[in-house]
Amino acid sequence: MESQFILVLLASTRGATQCLQAAAVVSERLGQKLRLAHVEIGSRSILLPSQEQLSEYEVEHLAERERRETEQLREIVTEWTRTSGIHAEFDLYQGDEWRVMRHYRKSASMVVLAAPHAQPIGHREALRAALWRTRHPVVMVPPTWDGGFGRRLMVGWRDMPPLRRALAAFAPFLGAAEQVEVVAVDQDASALESARAAIAPMARGASYRVVDSGGRRTAAALLEAASAGQADGLVMGAFRRGEILNWLVPGTSSRLIQASTLPLLMHP
Repeated sequence: MESQFILVLLASTRGATQCLQAAAVVSERLGQKLRLAHVEIGSRSILLPSQEQLSEYEVEHLAERERRETEQLREIVTEWTRTSGIHAEFDLYQGDEWRVMRHYRKSASMVVLAAPHAQPIGHREALRAALWRTRHPVVMVPPTWDGGFGRRLMVGWRDMPPLRRALAAFAPFLGAAEQVEVVAVDQDASALESARAAIAPMARGASYRVVDSGGRRTAAALLEAASAGQADGLVMGAFRRGEILNWLVPGTSSRLIQASTLPLLMHP
């Protein structure tokens, strides 16, 4: 049986280089090889709120854009392979990420991809597909990210199953990080006791504190704390209320995904 690998889902050229750089760190930390994948979106895979189907011009333009993205991605991967010395298989599909992700449910252990809102039309459900079709932990990298990854981690603490799963999945990262800060927003100081019990065995030098949001959204308070601590990764649970409810009423996960300026290490 083939050993598991880290899947790098390259939705487009936007953030591809940042994803590959972060994935190299993930590969080294977990001791697993990388596998790259790109999906050329077909016109039938796009559902627009304003019309039932794309026009003939839009279909032709979409196909051309997708072919161009594939060619440019191959060039990016070739250059990355040359400079990094890392060789990874590159899977190319046609269709949409939601259907393709089921192929990796058993074979991948983790998915690395770029923030979805920065992607072209047709690719903005890539993160949702990775989280819900594979149920694997995901590292989401903002396309504008130009820092390191994994040296100074922050944990957004709330004692919920998704975060517990994230801590287990990213334990090797927490154990190897030079700095780990655990932040609980608008919680009683006693919440840090359960945080220490869960995190201290994997990150002995971690620090813990409670942050007052001052009436702001939890996501904003976490991102401000991450910026102040110069974190290069935020460990979090994803969509603790479930996929459908968070789609109807966006919660902290959705806001972090939309606004984050640093990599998110998450688990559904």
